[in-house]
Amino acid sequence: MISSGREDISRWASRIDTVIANTQRCCVNRVVVVESTSSTMDSIGSFSADQSGVLLVASEQTNGRGQRGRQWLDGDRRTLPCTFAVNSDGIQPTMLSAIVGCAVHETLKSIAPSSSTLMIKWPNDIIVRNHDSSDRQDHKIAGILIEKKERCAHIGIGVNCLQGQSDWGSIIRDKAISLSELGAQISRLDLVCSLVEHLSFWLDAQDPAAIRSYYADHDAMIGTLRSFNYNNQCIHGIVEHIDPLEYIEVRSPSGTHTLPIAQTRHIQGDESLGGE
Repeated sequence: MISSGREDISRWASRIDTVIANTQRCCVNRVVVVESTSSTMDSIGSFSADQSGVLLVASEQTNGRGQRGRQWLDGDRRTLPCTFAVNSDGIQPTMLSAIVGCAVHETLKSIAPSSSTLMIKWPNDIIVRNHDSSDRQDHKIAGILIEKKERCAHIGIGVNCLQGQSDWGSIIRDKAISLSELGAQISRLDLVCSLVEHLSFWLDAQDPAAIRSYYADHDAMIGTLRSFNYNNQCIHGIVEHIDPLEYIEVRSPSGTHTLPIAQTRHIQGDESLGGE
């Protein structure tokens, strides 16, 4: 059952340690649980010395950050903020990004009610698609931030867990959603344990065919109108295909563009054909 407010986290570490011990080829071998930190992404280096194999979990994050300097709002212990320091030696950034997207999506999909449509919004968001004709917006439920540190990568994951409508600020009220609002019944501790298992599986497999297949089944961008920056040019059009390891195919009035995914940036703020 989901609980809110200040939780007793004194047993979190021992429970996660048990999951680590029982997870085949686990991506981490040590967990640190703290009551509060400014940002798990900023603090992970203090516990890992930029070495791999460490998971930092916080009950509260006071100054979380997302992509391109954006702030990640935690809502007084209503999200799950955590950062994994994993061995990324030999893993291409596009592969790592796709692996984490699949792992986080699979974790949340296993938790959310079957009536919910969870999708991956390249490169770093998990969204819930609303099919109600009166509200066609996609709502963000989780965000991912990855920073490479030589042979180690810091993978920050934030999941909206316990928020209700009164918890959202006016700016993001129509853009965000929580597991609680979907009707999911899981504790934040159970959620992070599930993340450990799913991320370990996808990192161990590093299976391009499986990644492409999973992405194709859960891609939020296909058929939507988007803008991308590539080679200092803005490409605006309908997304026809995304290979998360290689390219994005965009159809614009001037023709079809194949954009190499490693050199392409999504320009936020576009609306999909049905509204976003």
